[in-house]
Amino acid sequence: MIDSEKYASATVTARRDFAPDLWVIRIKPEIELAFRPGQYVTIGLPRDGRIVERPYSICSAPTEPEIELFIERVPEGELSKPLFELGVGAEMVVRKRTKGLFLRDAPVEAQPHMFVATVTGIAPFVSLLRTLADRARAGEWSPAPVVALQGASRSEELGYADEMTQLDAEFPWFTYVPTVSRPWDDPGWTGELGRVEDVVRKYADELQMRTGYGGVFLCGHPGMIANARGIMKRRGFNDKEIREEQYWPD
Repeated sequence: MIDSEKYASATVTARRDFAPDLWVIRIKPEIELAFRPGQYVTIGLPRDGRIVERPYSICSAPTEPEIELFIERVPEGELSKPLFELGVGAEMVVRKRTKGLFLRDAPVEAQPHMFVATVTGIAPFVSLLRTLADRARAGEWSPAPVVALQGASRSEELGYADEMTQLDAEFPWFTYVPTVSRPWDDPGWTGELGRVEDVVRKYADELQMRTGYGGVFLCGHPGMIANARGIMKRRGFNDKEIREEQYWPD
């Protein structure tokens, strides 16, 4: 039996695959789930008499009617493997409360921002950028420079690259910088090369970021976060000025 005090049902309404192990789904919970950019929703599937569940950062903006998630299938992943098998119309359960403190103080008023992500770590930034774009179009936000850096092994793993590129073209305050670390597997790639932390200092310098001036937000692989944090600390930022959300494979 599913505990109706904790869980609600949700239906998969759309699916889009980026790479063999990376896909986006949109789900429609049977209840309204309020959230802000940077928060996560916990979804699950019944397995062997229990609910196997994991948290996923929300990509959609709070004003959207459905919840959008960017998911990576992990070999032998207890949840991600069966999730990968689900198509449109499939059902799952969701926790009735969203949670998370990441991005709670973003955007920082009148300061440049740098968002640094590995692969699915772009998810919370997509939610915030959609929100900022809507506010900018409505004239309800005074734009400050925002740079989003997204790293992946190959360009096919750069989920949301098309959307981010379109936002880059629409708004002079936003710059999207994708980079790949295995260009030998991606002969058509012409963008930045290397891991995403390899280009952090370059764009921090361009934004003239310094302690007390600049919002630094890191999301994704723990190794990237440790390296990028070290780079920004050497630039003078303290730990409290560097916000992070680590993704552990599961």
